[in-house]
Amino acid sequence: MEYFFVPIRYKGERMKIVKPIMKVLMCLVYVFIFGMILFIAVVLVFRWKLYCVQTGSMEPTLPVGSMIVVEKVDFDHLQEGDIITFTTGENTVVTHRLTEIDRNTQLLTTKGDKNNVADAPVSYGHVIGRVKFFVPGIGKAVLLLDTRFGKLMLGIIAFALIGILVIKRIYYHSSDDEGAEGEKLPEDQAEGDLHQPPGEESSPEQSETAEENDMTEQADGLRQ
Repeated sequence: MEYFFVPIRYKGERMKIVKPIMKVLMCLVYVFIFGMILFIAVVLVFRWKLYCVQTGSMEPTLPVGSMIVVEKVDFDHLQEGDIITFTTGENTVVTHRLTEIDRNTQLLTTKGDKNNVADAPVSYGHVIGRVKFFVPGIGKAVLLLDTRFGKLMLGIIAFALIGILVIKRIYYHSSDDEGAEGEKLPEDQAEGDLHQPPGEESSPEQSETAEENDMTEQADGLRQ
């Protein structure tokens, strides 16, 4: 009989280990998903634009691989020292620091923090916006998602999340079934007590029943 109870005990011990791990993983997944949804919502509401730093011209201020958030800015609000994002004649997006402003012609002179030479002046019409803030390392992930390998990894992560949800559902259902079996155990024990083998002590109710049977047998004997 012990053979049938070993898997149940082993399953219960395994559940005690797996449940906390599953809870932590699910909490991390929920936090990540909620954070991404909130960030995307904020970007859409404020009409920010996202770019990735691909060169080291602005290091150490903007490390390579950083994601920069750019907001639209009026010409009158620009100041020397601002980091702006603009396009050049070749439609190349550049993010450099603003070093000189010509208020009359609206020409802007920029320079990378790591560069020794300033850039050619650009007109305000080429300015995309001013850098609001940046997040180091996130830009690499954004660039990776644009590749075939990145899309494959994104699909694997999506399937992994679905698998975690399915496993969590299965384990929780199995734990509920174990709890239901545990609640029925006292009833089984009670039924087993009614069929005690000879030599074991009986309950008071059983003793009274045995005495009543003896008295009935004696009365039947006297009648005969």
